[in-house]
Amino acid sequence: MLDKIIFSIVAILVLSFVVAHSVLADTSNSGTDQCPTAPTSLKTIRNSTTTATIYWSKPSLSGSHDIVGYRIESKLAGTTTYADVVSDTKSNSTKFIQNAGLISGKSYVYRISAINSKCTNPPTSDEQLLSNTIITNISSAPTSTQQTKTIPGSPSGLTTMAISGTQVSLTWNAPTNVGGSPILGYKIESKKGTDSYTILVKNTNNTIQSYSNSGLTPSATYTYRVSAINSVGVGDPSGEASVTPKDNDKPILTATAISPTSIYLSWIAPSQTYHQSINGFKLEEKQGDSYKLIKDNIGPVNGYLVTNVLTGKSYTYVVSAVFSAGASPKSNEASATPLTTSVIPPGVSTTPSQISGGVSNNDPNSILKSQQDEMQRKIQEAKDAMSKLSGKTDSEKAIAAREAAQKANEMANKNATDAIKKRIAESQARKLAPTDTTVPTTSAKLVNSTKYKPKTVEEARQLAEQAKQKALAQQDSPDSAKQKQSQKDKARQQMEAEKAAAWDKAKKALESMKNNPKK
Repeated sequence: MLDKIIFSIVAILVLSFVVAHSVLADTSNSGTDQCPTAPTSLKTIRNSTTTATIYWSKPSLSGSHDIVGYRIESKLAGTTTYADVVSDTKSNSTKFIQNAGLISGKSYVYRISAINSKCTNPPTSDEQLLSNTIITNISSAPTSTQQTKTIPGSPSGLTTMAISGTQVSLTWNAPTNVGGSPILGYKIESKKGTDSYTILVKNTNNTIQSYSNSGLTPSATYTYRVSAINSVGVGDPSGEASVTPKDNDKPILTATAISPTSIYLSWIAPSQTYHQSINGFKLEEKQGDSYKLIKDNIGPVNGYLVTNVLTGKSYTYVVSAVFSAGASPKSNEASATPLTTSVIPPGVSTTPSQISGGVSNNDPNSILKSQQDEMQRKIQEAKDAMSKLSGKTDSEKAIAAREAAQKANEMANKNATDAIKKRIAESQARKLAPTDTTVPTTSAKLVNSTKYKPKTVEEARQLAEQAKQKALAQQDSPDSAKQKQSQKDKARQQMEAEKAAAWDKAKKALESMKNNPKK
């Protein structure tokens, strides 16, 4: 019986402890360790005698869950009690406009705390969760400047593109609402996979609307967002854009209006060229649904200045890398609109620089082939330049001179060959000539004689056979072999001399043409 009583008492105590702990946990919002830290950089701007806009920056830590809203409180300056302006904005925006509840001629103090799904009612007793306070005086109407100065709007059109397996490029458009103050720079944030955002660049300190991020992990997915900055502060971020670094087989193009009548185009060469060298870039302008050729080959550079464009008109361009065999796919389309206020942005270079050959690896065969292709291209360009040196008439003269040189070379070869044949024939004839004056008989061998004439067909046959055998015997002797070699050497020397003379004649003809182009 006593055991049962003790067990019941213990059970009641345990149950009471659990209930009490649950109540305490609920009252404390599961503990402040799950609440976001304090928002920072609280600012206010009075819009009129009864309204104000409040700005702040997100907390450095969002607690265990993402921020879903903010609690904004205010009080009259000199008093002690805060009242909610709004208990939950139900938005992660860091801007709030108070359109009601303000009294002209009074000053107000504001403070803000962040809310997430586990911390819906941040305790105001914990100063670590509260922003700094700021006093706004609404005692007089604001000036026009004060009315227009706000944080800038969000940039638009954020685009990401892979440059290589470890590098990506970002481009975006400036916000249409700059907040009444010039854009001073951009804040760029990134995250890898499902990680949280980290600040990649706190402030670019220029108005360039592009950025290149390198040192990335191949095949990983990266997500970016961009915020504009003016003298008031950092605006809301743009929409997100994701990209996976990989080799790119086409150029990445950027267009910038640098004067009321000119646009500067710059690009990044493709990282994947399939073992071909880049000989230059082709530039085209988009007109409707088609493209108009502007330049068939700009050369192996990374920029081009387009001049004489119309102020206020939008222009769109694409470029392609030119290889020894074919070209790359077209780049992304890049647009710019020259305005009367267009100038070269700070940090933007308008001087093109040379790019490397574009061979995507160190394969010796690929490099050799690229060098050979480049040499062949230069030879062809030199030939074309010579043929066009003095116009159509001189081009015809050049062709005639080349044909004359070729014919002279062929004639020299033919003459040398004929001379060799003639010498061989003469040598053989001398060896076959008869020298013996003995009159042959039908039973004896005939002896060669230059004076003896055979009387019968049989005598003639025997004389010819005798001469043949004697010639064969002489051919087998060492002296005969040396004599033949000497004859060949002389013939070869004569052929080379005749060829040299023919080429000299052709060169003189070409020099005469160049020195007297109008004749």
